[in-house]
Amino acid sequence: MLDFLTGIAKFLWVIFQVIVLFNLLIVVHELGHYWAAKWRGLKVEKFQIWFGKPIWKKEINGVQWGLGTIPMGGFVALPQMAPMEMLEGGSDDKEKLPPITPLDKIIVAFAGPLFSLGLAFSFALLVWGVGKPEHIRMTTNVVGWVNPDYPAFEAGIRPGDEIIAIDGIKVSGFGGMVDSITERIVFSKGEKIQLVVNRPGVAEPLNIDVGYKIAEKGAMERPDVRRIGISPASPAFVAAATEGSPAMQAGLKEGDEILSANGEVLHSPVRLIQIAAEGEGKAIELLVSRAGERIPLSLTPGKPKTPEGAGYLTGIQWDNSKGQSLMRPGPNPFRQIWNGGTAIFRTLGSLFSSESDVSVRHMSSAVGIGNFYYQSLSDPVNGWRLALVLSVLINVNLGLLNLLPFPVLDGGHITMATYEWIRKKPINLRFLEIFQTACALLLIGFMIYVTFYDVGDIIRSDEAEPIRW
Repeated sequence: MLDFLTGIAKFLWVIFQVIVLFNLLIVVHELGHYWAAKWRGLKVEKFQIWFGKPIWKKEINGVQWGLGTIPMGGFVALPQMAPMEMLEGGSDDKEKLPPITPLDKIIVAFAGPLFSLGLAFSFALLVWGVGKPEHIRMTTNVVGWVNPDYPAFEAGIRPGDEIIAIDGIKVSGFGGMVDSITERIVFSKGEKIQLVVNRPGVAEPLNIDVGYKIAEKGAMERPDVRRIGISPASPAFVAAATEGSPAMQAGLKEGDEILSANGEVLHSPVRLIQIAAEGEGKAIELLVSRAGERIPLSLTPGKPKTPEGAGYLTGIQWDNSKGQSLMRPGPNPFRQIWNGGTAIFRTLGSLFSSESDVSVRHMSSAVGIGNFYYQSLSDPVNGWRLALVLSVLINVNLGLLNLLPFPVLDGGHITMATYEWIRKKPINLRFLEIFQTACALLLIGFMIYVTFYDVGDIIRSDEAEPIRW
């Protein structure tokens, strides 16, 4: 009972942290608009977190502060800007207000994204100070294992190969936002992906053309992305040997690192399962590192107890925490902001490219962002560090995407104000109101659409297979 209550308490604490962080992003963005509007002498009607009818509101110095019913974004109601009654709610008394200049509109609209980028830089400074958690699975360029059902196997990619370039671009690590192996595969174009590989024992780099595979998904699922069937190298440390299992009979113990199997350097725990299957359960000669000593052991895998059992059984419980490290100091703050912006623009470029398989269905809503925060904060050791790293990316996203010239977004306000400035005449208010409402409906529809896939990801998270590229 105590364990159950402790688990509930931990869950609620993580959820509380997610809510605080997520709403901090919104508040800071909207404070940018608020303070800029006050500076430029604009009328401020409301400052509200979340949309919809307020469940809480309080008027302070002529401004209604509130919390809405729809947990999505927030706004500062500025009647002298473009009309936004669809999202912000209409005013009961239409006060006659003096018009403002296009420059005022541009300054107020730009202040929100500017504050978001400022918050991103603040988070980047924190990451630089407290350090960035890393795992060898993210930083290595070495292939740990190859899925025999994917194109990389047919193309001749082997465990131990070091991928140094993809489609002519130098790659750094399996994971990461910019120029990682994962990113280059997902954003690749054409029928073949060109890999440059360093192979142990081969003097010159190999040029290998690899096809890709996109797994079939159900109509209600988020579509898959391009994969070639490889996973990163990771140390094979034993956490425990199951009682009575082949691993226990072989003499494997907690803390052992398996260095090789049948003379092959073991680059991933998954590769050992493959070797067991390839040998059809025959004994596997292991070389194990234990307390600085190298020990030879023999492991004979067991057959599954049921016909539908997956592969041959070893009874090894793997220690996935090995290979973790802390980069301290963390990455340069300016580099963090640059990488976040680069990742966003590359994603947008892929969305609008006819040669890309990336679509809007791969984007995330507030629900998806909350889930990313939840996963980060659930880490018992580096949860807050991971959340800080994520916050840099999300705030850069919030700042730059809001600058897109789409009505309703800040970039739309800037575009319309610039047009008004050049034309030296205000846009027809009635037309603007209808146009803004239509665009607001379109944006809300889009958010509902991607939220559907975010919810599906959360529901199916327990069924997810290990990620392999």
